[in-house]
Amino acid sequence: MHDRRIDGEEYTFGNEGALFKSAMTWWDWETKSVWSQPWGAAIEGELTGTRLTLLPYEFVPWKTWLSRQPETKLLVDERANLEYRGFSPIDRFVIGVSIGDAAKGFYFASSAIEGVVNESVGEFPVAVFADRDSRVIHVFLRTPITGLNGPEALPDRLTFEIVEGSGLSSGRRVADTETGSTWDIEAGVATEGPLKGTILQRAPFISAYYWAWEGFNPHTQFWGDRFDELD
Repeated sequence: MHDRRIDGEEYTFGNEGALFKSAMTWWDWETKSVWSQPWGAAIEGELTGTRLTLLPYEFVPWKTWLSRQPETKLLVDERANLEYRGFSPIDRFVIGVSIGDAAKGFYFASSAIEGVVNESVGEFPVAVFADRDSRVIHVFLRTPITGLNGPEALPDRLTFEIVEGSGLSSGRRVADTETGSTWDIEAGVATEGPLKGTILQRAPFISAYYWAWEGFNPHTQFWGDRFDELD
């Protein structure tokens, strides 16, 4: 998901109908430039080289979203069941994180088996939270931001662990090993302990097959095992 604003002006996008590196392309109504969807960048036309801002989002199965947002309305047709041989597409995806000149793809299945992955993308420490039951994903920078408690000395980076329960969406608690504070990972905020009120910055990510992610990020590194399977 990308911000449609360019230099403060909103642009309107449509499906251009062709593929670039086997992925969707867009066109904008204002200049008729052609855009690469994974890059969020114009690749042909007046705006060539312009890049949109990637926004944080959630990519989860419909039943998971509906359980949390029961009033949601959805435009759907008879082809909505996207399971293949019992697998959700996300099970075979990587969680692609690109920050600055660095990129890393975290295999979803491996990440979900771990529950939380403390890693770095280039010089940026990140935490990837993946729930094997709900398929919910959250990615945060592990550098804490001062929150409700005001300015205070904070650790340079945090290391997270799952401390109890069976799933992030069903009561599993997350704590940092540096202070023992517990965290609400839905909101990215510490709820108890010395860091109560401190927040984390959410990092945008892309869900894609590993070969698609690598095609647009040839310098990428990978974490985990692409052959892991979830129960």
